[in-house]
Amino acid sequence: MTEAKGTVLYASYVSPFPPYSGERIRALNLISALSSLGYEVEAIVGNFENVDLDSKNRPGVRFHQIPFAWPRLRQAAGVYLWPDAAFIEQVRALNAQKPLYAIILDYGFIGAQIQPLSRLGIPIVLGTHNLESSVTAQAVKGSGAAKAALRFRHAVEWLHERFFFQRADAVLCVSVEDRRAYSGFLDPKRLHLVPNFVDIPDIYRSTARENRIIMTGSFDNYQNSEGLRWFVNEVWDESFQARTQLCVAGKLSDRAVAEFAGVRGIVGLGVRPDLLSELARSQAAIVPLWQGGGTRLKCIEAMATRTPVVTTSKGCEGIAHQGTFRVANDAASFRAAILRVLNDPSAAAKDADRAREVFDAEYSLRANAARLMGALEGAKRVASERIKPRSPAHARLAQTG
Repeated sequence: MTEAKGTVLYASYVSPFPPYSGERIRALNLISALSSLGYEVEAIVGNFENVDLDSKNRPGVRFHQIPFAWPRLRQAAGVYLWPDAAFIEQVRALNAQKPLYAIILDYGFIGAQIQPLSRLGIPIVLGTHNLESSVTAQAVKGSGAAKAALRFRHAVEWLHERFFFQRADAVLCVSVEDRRAYSGFLDPKRLHLVPNFVDIPDIYRSTARENRIIMTGSFDNYQNSEGLRWFVNEVWDESFQARTQLCVAGKLSDRAVAEFAGVRGIVGLGVRPDLLSELARSQAAIVPLWQGGGTRLKCIEAMATRTPVVTTSKGCEGIAHQGTFRVANDAASFRAAILRVLNDPSAAAKDADRAREVFDAEYSLRANAARLMGALEGAKRVASERIKPRSPAHARLAQTG
């Protein structure tokens, strides 16, 4: 058995089990990428569903529960501003058991933990899933109170990003657009592009396509629910209702479609145990989004399953699809793009096959494990400069170089 390169600590308030949303899937894939690189992983994670984390352990990967909650301004505003003493002690104890090669703090508003952990003399990588303050700024709410709450939340997030992110030795960005935005207030040398990615084998080539189109996502996210509402109200006309079926799958998707109970041909599938098979059985995956950021996992999963994609420009923002998607930014064009897929499935399949090639090169685990390795090496270089030359931690870094 090959000896591990060292131990990396991965920490996130995201709860990865069950993996039914984008942030959960990214968390698990980052852990898998670290493992594939030969590191042992101590994963400190959220556990909203109270699963048996020990049962999720596997060779080289151990899970622990993080001692603080997802940061909500009303319930846990302090997480945005101050380090959590129990969490810092948890990391110190793990480092005492087995010296850590690096620490990855993932998903944005965990930046207050950076400075006390930096004193351990360990490279710190901050993972982001979006430029969150920008996503919050795009949210639309009706009442004056809701708008005021969003403005306050946006301000807190904006300040958090600018005050704490600069303390990290490396910052992971999920898209070129996010990296460009971060470079406005962070050293570009510390920014590393690691887009959303998935480990999906190429096993869906022969899956039979059913007479349906599909939209996937977590429908507690406003950008998905708003996108679905636009699609049903503006695009899903009687001709589509008579010709095909719209399936909506993912967290709270059954609740989301309840709004359209009087509209024919729409089915809410809820959380599915095998969402990839649902994609692979569909004639097209639609991404009718107008808000949000990052790289959409729904696009990447469609590419991996060779499913044709019809999307808005915002829906595929950050995805290097190389012309394999059908992109439309108004109702008539979106309707026409879907019809092109339905009327010429052979041409759509050729584009989807090319999209799988792009997936392998850009969004597979193998491609992004290499990018993650580059981020760890970059963090190590930066950390070496900030650690006092004669400290034991600096000596340890130099020996592993």
